[in-house]
Amino acid sequence: MILQRYVLRESLLSSILSLLVFLGVIQALFLADLLGDAARGELPTASVVILMLLRLPEAVLMVGPLALMVGLLLTLGRLGENNELAIVRSGGAGYLRFLAPVLGLVLAWSAALLSVSGWLAPMAVERTTQLMADAARHALVAGLQPGQFDSMDQGRLTLYVGSVDKDTGELTDVFVQYDAPGAPEILTAARGRLWTRAEDESRFLSLFDGHQLRHPGKLGDASLREMSFARNDILLPMPRIDAGIEGELNRTLPELWPPATPVERREWHWRWAAPIAAVLLGMLAVPLSRRGPRGGRFGALVLALGLYLFYSNGIHAGLILMEQRASMSGPALWPLHGALAGLTGWLLWRYWRRW
Repeated sequence: MILQRYVLRESLLSSILSLLVFLGVIQALFLADLLGDAARGELPTASVVILMLLRLPEAVLMVGPLALMVGLLLTLGRLGENNELAIVRSGGAGYLRFLAPVLGLVLAWSAALLSVSGWLAPMAVERTTQLMADAARHALVAGLQPGQFDSMDQGRLTLYVGSVDKDTGELTDVFVQYDAPGAPEILTAARGRLWTRAEDESRFLSLFDGHQLRHPGKLGDASLREMSFARNDILLPMPRIDAGIEGELNRTLPELWPPATPVERREWHWRWAAPIAAVLLGMLAVPLSRRGPRGGRFGALVLALGLYLFYSNGIHAGLILMEQRASMSGPALWPLHGALAGLTGWLLWRYWRRW
């Protein structure tokens, strides 16, 4: 029992530390993406931290199996490097007794990932949908900076305001440059207002008491069209929302069974991919951690990372193939899981024979 508690404690600590490191890297990438959206005025800056936290379940599913594998490799490799496994074997401890805490950690880790993919991730997706819908209505006003040129619609629309009221959307000293196809326009107005049409959530910029200048945009054509207006309503581009939200993502794992459509079937297999990968990769770390007397410290880690990349890319390739086929039949991801399970079982058997 002392040996089992020791192996369990060290393996759990290493796996959690590995998970924190990988989550820090993934969250930094998510943060850079969200800050880019905020800089383009597609979401309020105040929502960045909340959206980053809501993407935490997605990050856990991405790196959870890898963190468990790395944690076990580091722990079991250190036991072998310090000759602690040799002492355990010489003391008469059996292979199954040594393997029991590792198996318990792997199953508990997989169950945690299953709860994330089956219940926590859909809750985060639903909350993200609500937050992004609200951000779409307020992102433009929140993103405007007085005295600066703001680019929207992939650079086709440039907006400058002298001052902005964040509460009412009232603007002063407005300048708009719009690259309309074949006829670029420049508009100026003493004041303006941002508002949203309730029927379809379309966003408009209303200009009051201003001037409009339009030219054909052709070389050698100096003809201009100038006019004054009392009011001019400009339809603004809708913000790009990269939440990837679909109905299946909002549903818990029991609600997806049995799958009624090919999309639900693909989502069902994706939800199970991380928990199954945690079991297979976690148990694979046991034989991979074994190395000879002169074996390198990081050789097994490099091999394990190579196997993980091959396996994870195979999962994504299988999901893409399922999406392209859009069929309710076929092996789905089971051949890939079965191949890794067969390799893991064979390596565990060899490790047992050499115990």
